[in-house]
Amino acid sequence: MRMSDALDFRTGLKEVLPTVFGYIGVGLAFGVVAHTAGISVWLVVAMSLIVYGGSVQFVLASMLAAGSPLGAMVASAILIHARMSLMSMTVAPYLKDESAVQNVAIGTLLTDETFALAMNKLNQTDHRLAPAWFHAANLTAYLVWAASTGVGALIGTLIPDAQALGLDFAAVAMFIGLLYL
Repeated sequence: MRMSDALDFRTGLKEVLPTVFGYIGVGLAFGVVAHTAGISVWLVVAMSLIVYGGSVQFVLASMLAAGSPLGAMVASAILIHARMSLMSMTVAPYLKDESAVQNVAIGTLLTDETFALAMNKLNQTDHRLAPAWFHAANLTAYLVWAASTGVGALIGTLIPDAQALGLDFAAVAMFIGLLYL
């Protein structure tokens, strides 16, 4: 699908849809892995809404299952998510005329996938980005991720050993796919 030069909400929604399928697959896998690690369905969804980071969530699920200290989990999450600061700083100049609230909202829900989508979008829009487009992409990704992990956790109640199925490799596979593309 070729990106258009439109920067409205509807276009953002349309252009993020191909990446949503990746969220669904990895989200389902995370939900299953997390549930089989002993994390309840409601906590899986809460983690997805609060932490909102697949790679961090896979690590945290393993650390929770191993009984790691809270400080180690927080430090791990900060280190793994440090790259998001760099991505946000890369996007910020394109939104410098927007309010701080708009920028915080965009930066809070920015992911590897929506960042890559935005960098590609710059080629179609004469190096412009708009909050409406970004909000559509980010909110769609956020909601699909949370729903997918919740459904995955529910499915996890039916799967006794997710690691035997290789589902714990889903996040790594997603990043390999992003790097390849």
